[in-house]
Amino acid sequence: MSAELLEGGVRGVFLTLDEVADAVNTLENEGVAADDITVYSPIPTPHLEDAIDRPVSPVRLMTLIGGLMGTLTGFTLTLWTFFAWGLQVGGKSIASLPVTVIIMFELTVLLGGLFTLAGVFIFSRIPAMSTKPGYHPRFSNDLFGVFVHTEDDSAVQRARAILDRVGAEAIESVT
Repeated sequence: MSAELLEGGVRGVFLTLDEVADAVNTLENEGVAADDITVYSPIPTPHLEDAIDRPVSPVRLMTLIGGLMGTLTGFTLTLWTFFAWGLQVGGKSIASLPVTVIIMFELTVLLGGLFTLAGVFIFSRIPAMSTKPGYHPRFSNDLFGVFVHTEDDSAVQRARAILDRVGAEAIESVT
Protein backbone atom coordinates (compact mmCIF):
# COMPACT_ATOMS: atom_id res chain seq x y z
CA MET A 1 0.00 0.00 0.00
CA SER A 2 1.29 3.46 -0.85
CA ALA A 3 2.25 5.56 2.13
CA GLU A 4 0.24 8.50 0.83
CA LEU A 5 -2.93 6.42 1.07
CA LEU A 6 -2.42 6.11 4.82
CA GLU A 7 -4.26 8.95 6.50
CA GLY A 8 -2.69 8.55 9.92
CA GLY A 9 0.76 9.30 11.18
CA VAL A 10 2.95 11.62 13.19
CA ARG A 11 3.66 15.24 12.29
CA GLY A 12 6.71 17.07 13.61
CA VAL A 13 7.08 20.83 13.30
CA PHE A 14 10.52 22.43 12.90
CA LEU A 15 11.78 26.00 12.73
CA THR A 16 14.97 25.58 10.72
CA LEU A 17 16.06 23.77 7.60
CA ASP A 18 18.97 22.01 9.32
CA GLU A 19 16.66 20.48 11.91
CA VAL A 20 14.42 19.08 9.17
CA ALA A 21 17.36 17.59 7.26
CA ASP A 22 18.65 16.01 10.50
CA ALA A 23 15.19 14.65 11.29
CA VAL A 24 14.84 13.04 7.86
CA ASN A 25 18.32 11.51 8.04
CA THR A 26 17.70 10.22 11.58
CA LEU A 27 14.33 8.74 10.65
CA GLU A 28 15.82 6.93 7.67
CA ASN A 29 18.79 5.70 9.75
CA GLU A 30 16.40 4.40 12.41
CA GLY A 31 14.61 2.22 9.85
CA VAL A 32 11.71 4.35 8.64
CA ALA A 33 11.26 3.86 4.89
CA ALA A 34 11.89 6.92 2.72
CA ASP A 35 8.47 6.45 1.11
CA ASP A 36 6.82 6.81 4.51
CA ILE A 37 8.28 10.29 5.09
CA THR A 38 6.72 13.45 3.68
CA VAL A 39 8.50 16.77 4.12
CA TYR A 40 6.75 20.14 3.93
CA SER A 41 8.77 23.28 3.34
CA PRO A 42 7.87 26.94 2.74
CA ILE A 43 10.80 27.29 0.32
CA PRO A 44 12.48 25.00 -2.20
CA THR A 45 16.06 24.30 -1.18
CA PRO A 46 18.76 22.00 -2.53
CA HIS A 47 19.97 21.22 1.00
CA LEU A 48 16.63 19.61 1.81
CA GLU A 49 16.46 17.84 -1.55
CA ASP A 50 19.84 16.22 -0.80
CA ALA A 51 18.50 14.91 2.52
CA ILE A 52 15.44 13.46 0.82
CA ASP A 53 16.45 10.71 -1.56
CA ARG A 54 13.68 10.63 -4.13
CA PRO A 55 13.54 9.19 -7.65
CA VAL A 56 14.14 11.39 -10.67
CA SER A 57 11.05 13.18 -11.96
CA PRO A 58 9.39 11.57 -14.99
CA VAL A 59 8.76 15.03 -16.49
CA ARG A 60 11.98 14.79 -18.50
CA LEU A 61 10.64 11.64 -20.15
CA MET A 62 7.49 13.55 -21.11
CA THR A 63 9.70 16.24 -22.68
CA LEU A 64 11.60 13.61 -24.67
CA ILE A 65 8.38 11.99 -25.89
CA GLY A 66 6.96 15.37 -26.88
CA GLY A 67 10.14 16.33 -28.71
CA LEU A 68 10.30 13.06 -30.62
CA MET A 69 6.63 13.33 -31.53
CA GLY A 70 7.23 16.89 -32.71
CA THR A 71 10.13 15.82 -34.90
CA LEU A 72 8.15 12.95 -36.39
CA THR A 73 5.09 15.15 -36.89
CA GLY A 74 7.15 17.87 -38.59
CA PHE A 75 8.78 15.38 -40.93
CA THR A 76 5.45 13.69 -41.75
CA LEU A 77 3.64 16.99 -42.26
CA THR A 78 6.20 18.40 -44.67
CA LEU A 79 6.51 15.18 -46.68
CA TRP A 80 2.73 14.88 -46.90
CA THR A 81 2.54 18.50 -48.09
CA PHE A 82 5.27 17.92 -50.70
CA PHE A 83 3.49 14.96 -52.25
CA ALA A 84 -0.08 16.27 -51.85
CA TRP A 85 0.74 19.45 -53.79
CA GLY A 86 3.84 18.52 -55.72
CA LEU A 87 5.52 21.39 -57.49
CA GLN A 88 8.56 20.33 -59.43
CA VAL A 89 10.82 23.29 -60.15
CA GLY A 90 13.81 23.11 -62.48
CA GLY A 91 13.99 19.33 -62.50
CA LYS A 92 14.72 19.12 -58.73
CA SER A 93 13.14 16.47 -56.56
CA ILE A 94 9.79 17.24 -55.00
CA ALA A 95 10.83 16.31 -51.44
CA SER A 96 13.90 17.92 -49.94
CA LEU A 97 15.23 17.18 -46.45
CA PRO A 98 16.77 20.63 -45.73
CA VAL A 99 13.38 22.27 -46.17
CA THR A 100 11.80 19.98 -43.56
CA VAL A 101 14.40 20.78 -40.88
CA ILE A 102 12.85 24.15 -39.92
CA ILE A 103 9.34 22.72 -39.48
CA MET A 104 10.73 19.69 -37.62
CA PHE A 105 12.68 21.96 -35.25
CA GLU A 106 9.70 24.23 -34.56
CA LEU A 107 7.35 21.33 -33.86
CA THR A 108 9.98 19.64 -31.69
CA VAL A 109 10.21 22.75 -29.51
CA LEU A 110 6.42 23.27 -29.48
CA LEU A 111 5.41 19.72 -28.59
CA GLY A 112 8.35 19.29 -26.21
CA GLY A 113 7.25 22.39 -24.32
CA LEU A 114 3.59 21.39 -24.26
CA PHE A 115 4.38 17.88 -23.06
CA THR A 116 6.66 19.32 -20.37
CA LEU A 117 3.89 21.60 -19.17
CA ALA A 118 1.41 18.71 -19.15
CA GLY A 119 3.94 16.54 -17.28
CA VAL A 120 4.45 19.20 -14.62
CA PHE A 121 0.71 19.48 -14.03
CA ILE A 122 0.15 15.71 -14.06
CA PHE A 123 3.05 14.67 -11.83
CA SER A 124 2.68 17.63 -9.44
CA ARG A 125 -0.99 16.78 -9.08
CA ILE A 126 -2.07 20.30 -9.96
CA PRO A 127 -4.76 21.26 -9.19
CA ALA A 128 -4.76 19.59 -5.78
CA MET A 129 -8.29 18.42 -5.08
CA SER A 130 -7.43 17.68 -1.46
CA THR A 131 -4.53 18.32 0.88
CA LYS A 132 -2.13 15.58 1.83
CA PRO A 133 -2.45 14.05 5.27
CA GLY A 134 -0.23 15.78 7.80
CA TYR A 135 -0.24 19.14 6.03
CA HIS A 136 -0.64 22.31 8.09
CA PRO A 137 -1.17 25.74 6.46
CA ARG A 138 1.83 27.23 8.28
CA PHE A 139 4.10 24.85 6.35
CA SER A 140 3.56 27.14 3.36
CA ASN A 141 4.33 30.22 5.42
CA ASP A 142 7.13 29.95 7.97
CA LEU A 143 7.49 26.42 9.36
CA PHE A 144 8.97 23.14 8.16
CA GLY A 145 7.17 19.86 8.72
CA VAL A 146 8.00 16.18 8.67
CA PHE A 147 5.13 13.71 8.46
CA VAL A 148 5.68 10.00 9.03
CA HIS A 149 2.93 7.88 7.45
CA THR A 150 2.03 5.04 9.79
CA GLU A 151 -1.05 3.66 11.51
CA ASP A 152 0.73 1.10 13.70
CA ASP A 153 0.79 2.15 17.38
CA SER A 154 4.36 0.99 18.01
CA ALA A 155 5.61 2.78 14.86
CA VAL A 156 3.77 5.94 15.93
CA GLN A 157 5.47 5.86 19.34
CA ARG A 158 8.86 5.22 17.75
CA ALA A 159 8.39 8.10 15.29
CA ARG A 160 7.29 10.43 18.10
CA ALA A 161 10.40 9.51 20.12
CA ILE A 162 12.71 10.13 17.15
CA LEU A 163 11.10 13.49 16.29
CA ASP A 164 11.31 14.55 19.94
CA ARG A 165 14.97 13.53 20.12
CA VAL A 166 15.93 15.56 17.02
CA GLY A 167 14.30 18.71 18.39
CA ALA A 168 10.82 19.09 16.95
CA GLU A 169 8.99 22.14 18.28
CA ALA A 170 5.66 20.33 18.23
CA ILE A 171 4.71 16.71 17.66
CA GLU A 172 1.15 15.75 16.82
CA SER A 173 -0.55 12.49 15.96
CA VAL A 174 -2.77 12.86 12.91
CA THR A 175 -5.63 10.47 12.34
